[in-house]
Amino acid sequence: MSLRAERRGWCEIRIEGPTYILEAAADFLTTIGSGGAIFSEGSKPRPGHERLTGFLPNDLKLSEKLSSLNRYLKELRAVFPGQELSGPKIQTIVDRDWINQWRETVVPFKVSKKFWVVPEWSKRPAQARKQGELVILMEPGLAFGTGFHSTTQLSMEFIEELVPEKAKTVLDLGTGTGILAMAAAMLGAAKVVAADIDPMSLKTAEENIKMNKLLGKIELVLGGSSAHRRLSRSRFELVIANIFANELKRLRDYIARHLKKRGYVATSGILPDQVKDLIRYYNRGGFKLAEKREKQGWAAVLMIKR
Repeated sequence: MSLRAERRGWCEIRIEGPTYILEAAADFLTTIGSGGAIFSEGSKPRPGHERLTGFLPNDLKLSEKLSSLNRYLKELRAVFPGQELSGPKIQTIVDRDWINQWRETVVPFKVSKKFWVVPEWSKRPAQARKQGELVILMEPGLAFGTGFHSTTQLSMEFIEELVPEKAKTVLDLGTGTGILAMAAAMLGAAKVVAADIDPMSLKTAEENIKMNKLLGKIELVLGGSSAHRRLSRSRFELVIANIFANELKRLRDYIARHLKKRGYVATSGILPDQVKDLIRYYNRGGFKLAEKREKQGWAAVLMIKR
């Protein structure tokens, strides 16, 4: 791989492959200085596959970082043989802020029956100003969850149907941009806690909460790697968990400890062929299925704590 070293601007890195492998690649990009990553639809859309985009400063350490990234991707291919993981596509972005370049691709979008997501730099569409329409202003930053992804939309559907009539207290695990927590607060939840293990995500969520004038209605909590630490002394009527299937299984008992009896857990970030196994696993942990849905190659499952 060659790259003309202009030593200014940014290096854009794009990798395509199975989402669960890209999650590991995103973590690695963060450790070498990307500060985060963006997930989007790949060049050949199909269930469970996405495009990962990260950015590194085009400085004197760039070549070393790209070499380490190539070595890491080689290790991932060895761990997951037979999976299609592309090599990194490299592009330099000079004399232009890459965030502004990315912003041009983000437009106002209706994500559910009630909610619009509108980038803070855009005008509200006329349809979003009609009575009964709810608008979430968004500065996505590098956090996951802009409302454009099917997993977020499926989660929003469950929130709309449960809050506040069936769930007045809500815990959003892996809040990302804070979009799901904000939706719950705007629908009238009495208590909303938004948790994430990534401080950058919490910073983005806090900025979005301020922008939407929801300060004081959402509590932000930095989670840890331990599945034993309680995030709140109180139990919730709804836990939202838009995270991947392996993490959902790891956090099953943790979620149960945060739920009231007969409380709901809305899980997303699941591939359709993972649903049966996840439901069986949660059944053994004291949950029963309430509903399952699919959208554009992704699944969401709503379960009740017995």
